[in-house]
Amino acid sequence: MSEFSHHQYIERAKLLLQQKRFKDAEMQAGIVLQQNPNDVEALQLIGHCKLDTKQYDESLKIFQQCLGLEPDDSYVHYLIAFCYYRKNELEVALKYLNQAIGLFPYNAGYFSLLSNIYYSQRKYADALHAANQGLNINAEDISCLNARSAALFRLNKKDEAYETINEALQINPEDDYTHTNYGWHYLEKGKYKQALQHFIEALRINPNNRAAKEGYKSALKSKLPFYRWLLQYSLWMNRQNRAVRLLMIFGLWGVVRAVSEYSDNSNVWLRYTAAGIVFIYLLFVILSWLGNSIANLFLLASPNGRLALTESEKNSAIAVGAALLCGLALIACGFIQFNFFIAGCIVCSFAIPLSFLEFPIKIFKGTGRQITTHIMLLLGLATVVTVFVNHQTAMFFGILYFIFFVGFMWSGSIRSI
Repeated sequence: MSEFSHHQYIERAKLLLQQKRFKDAEMQAGIVLQQNPNDVEALQLIGHCKLDTKQYDESLKIFQQCLGLEPDDSYVHYLIAFCYYRKNELEVALKYLNQAIGLFPYNAGYFSLLSNIYYSQRKYADALHAANQGLNINAEDISCLNARSAALFRLNKKDEAYETINEALQINPEDDYTHTNYGWHYLEKGKYKQALQHFIEALRINPNNRAAKEGYKSALKSKLPFYRWLLQYSLWMNRQNRAVRLLMIFGLWGVVRAVSEYSDNSNVWLRYTAAGIVFIYLLFVILSWLGNSIANLFLLASPNGRLALTESEKNSAIAVGAALLCGLALIACGFIQFNFFIAGCIVCSFAIPLSFLEFPIKIFKGTGRQITTHIMLLLGLATVVTVFVNHQTAMFFGILYFIFFVGFMWSGSIRSI
């Protein structure tokens, strides 16, 4: 293969990669590799295609091969770091990224990734410092400006944050990431209408922007007051350190327990106050688990919302709605026979595991959490059926279902910390 044809194939592959025609790009780079299996530039392009299609393990193998061929290539170290960042293996990502910066400390993009890693670790001061280092190299680097604004928001330096993000928009008003960043900050302030405009603009520029899609759905669902409050609480919790999040989850539960314990004395107002606190707490817990699925039901009723939801989200919302309706119908029948009331309460509780169930359902396949969901639903169904047949059998299945149910909820709370 001549030097000219080699250059042609590589440039064509780069263009196809920019156009997100990944298979075609791999094909063009593959032609180069047929002549030279160790062509680092062609290998990097194929690795990029794997990375952009979320085939992280495959891309890592290719980039490690590149590293073996050119161990002093800073960009290869950066690509490996980016793969580990996407896999949420942040410490490994930092190791490779620091090597990339050590080899070539003049690439603003390296410091942008460094800032994002620190941001993910909730080290916001370090994230700001890294973004500033990148901007010292290139004052108009959009990714560093976005990283800087995100860190400033978390450090509660809102005026500087808005100045930075406005600067990014002035440099490139067609950057979808900047609009997405702006949209999420508006959502945190509860301004869902302004947020929606930025998400729409981001999706106009890049219809495949996942963060913009999620923001767009959240902005539409924020028309519901309860969802808006839950979203702001969730975003606020994400800004806090681990100690605060632990205190909020376990401390709030402890307060409710303490109030309910002291409500047994003769003070009528204290009993009413305790009952009100317990009711609000339980309502908050239920909505925090079911709020998203209930909001998805709301989106199903609107043309724009229906288009925004994935098939799995649609099916999950329908399943949750059906469980709640069937459960309430059975509870209403409890006036006829008490067994219906018990069955109705259990069926209503199905709404929580169903809200996390992935569709189409693959029984006992998927992540550990998905398999646990399948076991819970089977135990719950067994309890509902046997409650009309044999109370002892129903008690056995019911206890198992309750253990799984409580464990599922608490593990979900701990995972979010």
